[in-house]
This record gives sequence, structure tokens and C-alpha cells, in this order.
Amino acid sequence: MKFRSQSLYLMCALFLISGVARAQDFYMNTSSARSLGLGGVYVASSDDALDALATNPAGLAFLQGRNLNLAADAVFARGSFTDSVNSNAPLLTSPGVIPYGAFGMPIDHSRFSFAVGATPELLSTADWRYVDAPGTAGATYGLQQQKSAINAVRFAAGLSYSFSSRFSLGATVGAVYNTNTLQAPYIFQSQPQLAGLKTLLDLHTNGVGWNASVGALAHPTRKLELGLAWQSRTVINSTGNASGNAYAQFAALGVNAPSTFTYNAAVQNVLPQSLLASAAWQANSHWLLAFQANWIDWKEAFVVLPVSLTSGTNATINSIVGSNAMQDGVPLHWKDQYAFHAGVERSLTEHTTLRAGFAHANSPVPSSTLTPLTAAILSDEISTGLTYRHGKSRYEAAYAFRPTSAQSVGQSSLLAGEYDNSTVHVGTQSVILGYSLQF
Repeated sequence: MKFRSQSLYLMCALFLISGVARAQDFYMNTSSARSLGLGGVYVASSDDALDALATNPAGLAFLQGRNLNLAADAVFARGSFTDSVNSNAPLLTSPGVIPYGAFGMPIDHSRFSFAVGATPELLSTADWRYVDAPGTAGATYGLQQQKSAINAVRFAAGLSYSFSSRFSLGATVGAVYNTNTLQAPYIFQSQPQLAGLKTLLDLHTNGVGWNASVGALAHPTRKLELGLAWQSRTVINSTGNASGNAYAQFAALGVNAPSTFTYNAAVQNVLPQSLLASAAWQANSHWLLAFQANWIDWKEAFVVLPVSLTSGTNATINSIVGSNAMQDGVPLHWKDQYAFHAGVERSLTEHTTLRAGFAHANSPVPSSTLTPLTAAILSDEISTGLTYRHGKSRYEAAYAFRPTSAQSVGQSSLLAGEYDNSTVHVGTQSVILGYSLQF
């Protein structure tokens, strides 16, 4: 009983920490060290509630006994940005660490199993330092730290039903906690009176949205596993505050007035629906081959990022706009993303398993709206992983290397032309450490 209480306290602590964790990776597919080592492929397991919640809830039907899964993911980023006034300006490389976990078990001797947990849903932090290019009327804020973060953690409960040893269905419902941060020169895009003008902006919002997922797993033969899973889109209305200083733009326009301001802020994020299909073949007692394909519906989700500002305190800006409130929208127009994953697993001993994997995906970010703050352009991943089992415990580690991807902008569709003829380079590497206990 004492152990169970300690485990519960630890899980709650991890959930609370997860809400403010940061990383450079973007939309998450799977969560465990095993799946990362397999190139992002999910394979059902008797002691993995974590990936079943995150990827295919039908996998909960394969749990045996009570399972506690804990993991921590450390991500290291690298990159550079070049435009008319910067040459290979660096991406700041401080690592982000994300802890998360899940608990799952069969329900008595029924055909049902359940799980609860917290998993990363979307993680994007871009932290740069470069010179602000001249915009409308030549306004520039000089050398600035330019930071953007859109992070979301999903707190989910899942249930599965096993129709037989060959077929199971599962579903989850999740609350997605989202935080948004922007600390950078901000160019108004659609607000009629301010479009093309620029201000320093420090914006912070947070909010909660809801989503659901369903999945199926089939075993046509003892050695073959087929999976299919869908997750709904998530609409998150987040609120907070924004402050800033438009001194450079005021000076460029010859406006002699106080330039600082504060607003109440609201941002709406729409996270995409997604679909995946997987296959795993246990060739023999030592070798497992696994494959997966994913579709992520960015085209219908990341169209425009709406920003609402109310209760503005700057009299000059209010007089220009004609109100102390305004609406703006940042164009994104992302494309649908297709990802393909392949992995191999080799049992070395009774207690040790080695993995390797590869994944490839297209960049969903169009060059016309690309900036260093939205550069989710990674396309390839090479990974490896190792598991060691000792008694009822499982210790796992996985490493992934994502080669540097480059994407260039010719003529940007963003106003003021500051990102015309620019290039962004981004790459990451990550390590996941995991611990599981079956009791």
C-alpha cells in the first residue's frame, strides 16, 4: 500500500511538471522509449499503457496486471537563420526536458482494460537571437531575443475491449492544456489600421481544449499485428495578457507619444486531427519488424492564428484603431503532413532488447509563411534504443538524431517583406529514458 501511494504522488507531480515543460520537437506521435527506438512505430505490449494512450487505445487490451510507465524526454536543438541583415544567426540550444507517465490495468477478469496518464501532444519552442530587419518606414528594434512557444500536454483516460485474442477496440478522451508565448517584434497582419506596422510584443496565454481518439488492433495470425487509429482535432481558446513597446515604429512614423501598452489577450489554437495505420511482424523469437504511416491534417488546423487584444492602455494606439480592442490574424496556411516509419527489434538475451528505426515526413510549413519562429521543418529521423528487464521492472533508453533541414523563402506573404530571401536551418537530437513497473 505504501508503494502504491508513493507511485500515485509521483505521477501527480509529473503531470504538474508536464504542463510547463518545453522542447523543440513538434506534433507528437508516440511517447515511449520503445517507440522512439523503433522510429516512431507503436507496437502493442503487455506492459505499455503510455503509448496505447498516446497512439492506439486498442493496445490497452493487451495489458497484464497493473502497469506504471514513467518517461522523460530531453531534446537538444541546433539551427541558424540568414536574411538581409543576419548571417547564420544561431538558435539558442538550451535543452528542454519533458517528464510524463501513465498507469493502466485490466478490469478484474473482464474483457475491459483502462488507463490514465499525461503525454506531450504538441511541443514547439523556437528561441533565437538575431537582428530585427527593417520593416514599414524602416522601423527596426535591432538585436532581439525572438522566442515563440506553442506547447500542449494531454491528460487522458482510455478504455479498451478485447473481443477475442485476435481483435480489440479502444477509445480515449483527453483534456489538452495549452500554453502560448511570444516574445519578439510582432508585425500586424490583418488589423486594418495597423497592418504592416511592428511593435515589440510579450504575450502569454493558456487554456484547455478537449479531444478524443479511437483505435483498433487485429492479429490475423499469431505473428502479425495490424493497427488503425484516429484522433480528433482540438480547439483551444486560451487567455492571458500582452504587453509591449512600439517606440521604433512610432519614431519611424514621426509619432511623438508614449509607446508602451498592455492588453488582455486571447489566442485560439486548433490542433489537427490525425490518422495512422501500423503493421508489426514477429518474424521469430528474436526479430520484430514494424511499420507505420501517419496523416496529420494541418491544412484544416493551421490556417490562421487568431489573436484578440482587448482593454488596451495606450491612448495613441486606441485612437488609431478607434477602440481599445482589436483583432489580428497571423497567416499560416500549413499543408497536410504524411509520415512514414520503420523499425526493427532484436532480442539479444532474455533480458535485453536492441532497436533501430527510421522515419521520414514532409515539411508542413509553406515557404510563403515560414519564419524562424514557425520552422517545424524537420523531415528525417534516425533512432536506436535499448531495453533491460529485471524482475517486474523495465528500464529503457532511446536516442534519435534528426539531421538539419533547410528551407528558404523567396517572396514572403507576410507583410513588410522582412522575411523575403531568408533561409532557416533546424535540426535536433533527443534522448528518452523510461521506467516501467508491472505489479
